[in-house]
Amino acid sequence: MKMNIANFNVSAGYNFSDKIRFESYLNYNRQSSPNFPDVQYGPNSMIYNVIIWAGADWNIDDMRNYWQPGKEGIQSIYAEYQRYHNPYFMVYEWLRGHYKTDINGYAKLTYRPIRDLELLVRSQVTTYDLFRNEKMPFSAHPYGREEGRGDYREDRRSLFENNTDFLATYTKDVFNGIALRASVGGNARSFRYNSNFTTTDYLNVPGWYNFNNTRNPLKSSSYNADMLVLSGYGYVDLGIKQYATLSFTGRFDKLSTLPSDKNVYFYPSAAVSTVLSDYLDLPASISFLKLRGSYANVKGGLTLDKIGATPQASYPLGYGAEYYTTYDGPSYENSAAYTTPPVYNNQPGAYFSNLLNNPEIKPFSSTAYEAGADVRFFGNRLGVDVTYFTTNDGPRIFTLPLPESTGYTGALQNSITTKRKGWELSVSGSPVAKRNLTWNVLANWSTFKETYTKFYGDVQQLDLYTNIGTRVDQFIGSAFVRTPDGQIINDAGGRPIRNPKAQIQGFTNPDWVWSIINTISYKQFKLGFQFDGRVGGKMVNYIQQQTFRGGRHIETVQGKMGEARFQDYKGVKSWVGDGVVISNAVPIQYDDMGNVTNYKDMQFAPNTTATFLQDYISFYYNTNEANLIDKTFAKLREVTLTYSLPVSMLQKTFMRNASISLVGRNLLYFAKYKDVDIDQYAGSQNFSNLQTPTTKRYGVNINITF
Repeated sequence: MKMNIANFNVSAGYNFSDKIRFESYLNYNRQSSPNFPDVQYGPNSMIYNVIIWAGADWNIDDMRNYWQPGKEGIQSIYAEYQRYHNPYFMVYEWLRGHYKTDINGYAKLTYRPIRDLELLVRSQVTTYDLFRNEKMPFSAHPYGREEGRGDYREDRRSLFENNTDFLATYTKDVFNGIALRASVGGNARSFRYNSNFTTTDYLNVPGWYNFNNTRNPLKSSSYNADMLVLSGYGYVDLGIKQYATLSFTGRFDKLSTLPSDKNVYFYPSAAVSTVLSDYLDLPASISFLKLRGSYANVKGGLTLDKIGATPQASYPLGYGAEYYTTYDGPSYENSAAYTTPPVYNNQPGAYFSNLLNNPEIKPFSSTAYEAGADVRFFGNRLGVDVTYFTTNDGPRIFTLPLPESTGYTGALQNSITTKRKGWELSVSGSPVAKRNLTWNVLANWSTFKETYTKFYGDVQQLDLYTNIGTRVDQFIGSAFVRTPDGQIINDAGGRPIRNPKAQIQGFTNPDWVWSIINTISYKQFKLGFQFDGRVGGKMVNYIQQQTFRGGRHIETVQGKMGEARFQDYKGVKSWVGDGVVISNAVPIQYDDMGNVTNYKDMQFAPNTTATFLQDYISFYYNTNEANLIDKTFAKLREVTLTYSLPVSMLQKTFMRNASISLVGRNLLYFAKYKDVDIDQYAGSQNFSNLQTPTTKRYGVNINITF
């Protein structure tokens, strides 16, 4: 893979007079790659082909000539042809182009008719154009394309968004010690998006990637979306001498995605802060003390933050990952609409939406409360900032499941409310503060938990595992049946017994998140380095699962497993799994949650039944519990070394400031499991996937200010 990125920024400002100023900004970014690999599990993935399933004894260097003699362009050569692919064939022939242009910018005009009043008009544009294509050569045979006759696809997307707003701001000391800053304004956000995904259905001629070369009729899906948001808003800031600052905001939105009689809504916020050290006599060790609190409400509805290749239609490929881009536009999930996919002999059929629309749907609501304190000691050499927050998310817009007898699968409802509570703590310090040498440290720590507080109507249980008060991030997956003292129970064939009901096995969110940032300055040099990571949380290590099942995990050739694998080769069953068997042949009985109810009737004996290792680990590691890992990790995230040219050297040049920096990112990784980058699975993600190895990055930055 090679990704080329070109980025250009330009900004300008001009004072027409001491009352009128114009400012503008433009950013251009271009990404281009002739081959953007797909690592999603399947024959399309290099990781799948090489790391998971390829024979460890295969020499990749022997595969450089990837066409069979006399069949160039038609048939690749490899160790087998049912599912896997030659890696050189994938790199040089199976190409996925990626070309994206982002442009954003704004123009702003400010006018001060009098000293205390400022009028502002601003228009901002955000836009991107994306073109992706896939050239699948003859003899490539991923899931669903087993004929190996090649394909060509194009994915085109275009987004244009304009925000134009007007704001009038009045600033005045209205009374003795009372400072007022108030604004009122409006915004119009217009949004337009369109996309098209087209693919051949096999090719006639190998190597000619053109829609005219399709063997069967083309498959195509197009999508267009428009949205308009009209807003009016205002805020008031009051400074009451040295005692307090009060802030109030309010906003009305009219959102086109909601029903016409429910699409206008209001959401406010308020905040208060006071610097006690400005008016109280505190101990000399306390140099600053501030208390703060805030309230904020946000509303919206029926929009998506990301979008794929075929919205409102099924993705036509049976392999790979659908590529998603930023969107923040209408979802149309509350619209009564038809889709028209091909159903038989490439003839289209019409399907009405399975989701029952709701003309009474209201915007979702999220309300956050926050309280905190900022205290500094010893002339600001040591600082502590602590925050407690709670957020009530809901009622959300939720799909209520319906029985199939209704003709629908679900109905949109305003329901499901959760509460998130947590703490954030920052500690800053300056262990060294001398004229030519300083050392500053900032440490951050945060934690939260989110639980369900309301479902819909009088319902107290959402499903078998979810009640009022249940954590949102619980992990539910397949598990083994164990004795009361925790030993695995095996069946008569020597394999573990899997519980017929999925089990709650932990929580996916981390227990806490942390970071430590250091900055050391000596004369013209500055060294910065950051460590960060997460502690706790559970997820399934899919890499471990599949490398064990494919015989590519290092443990399958070491110790007892290595010996048992050799015995497998000789046709001898030699692997005896840990745990026990039921020695008195009593069948296991379960309740509705999968709890064993008849332990008292069972007798246990050590498992002595030998089986093939491949059979055992194929079953054992296909169980979530066997691959459940802790998401704890730490990284040396970034190191920078900067040299700033002395100002005296620049006095007779056109430069005001100049510096050069050496930068390194992702330099060290600390985790129990090194086969997966846990950093990529933040929050509630509970399964890893195949992933390209995380790379260390090195660079040089040159900064010049004119």
